[in-house]
Amino acid sequence: MRAIGLILMLALLALAVFFSMANRDIVALGLWPLDIRVAVPLFAPILGAVVIGFVLGWFGGWMKAGQARRQLRQAMRDGRDAAVEIDRLKAALKAAQSSETQSTSREVAA
Repeated sequence: MRAIGLILMLALLALAVFFSMANRDIVALGLWPLDIRVAVPLFAPILGAVVIGFVLGWFGGWMKAGQARRQLRQAMRDGRDAAVEIDRLKAALKAAQSSETQSTSREVAA
């Protein structure tokens, strides 16, 4: 699965390089509301917007999965608590059975 992801990432990187080579014209980028103009290659603002979109999408997905991670942690805590309770009950049952066996053997002996 990692190999497929790596291949896709390399393909996207190759497309970005080809896109950058094809769009090297200089454009004036105005930074509104400031009265500043910056001359940049055409590919820079486009690829910058794509990168920002990917990062925001990843962050949104990570935040959305936070609820599932929280529920998983709670379920794991509940599972550990249940396992401790099971062990405690097994020990109590074993103690009760051994004391019952001992009292039964005393009654038989008497």
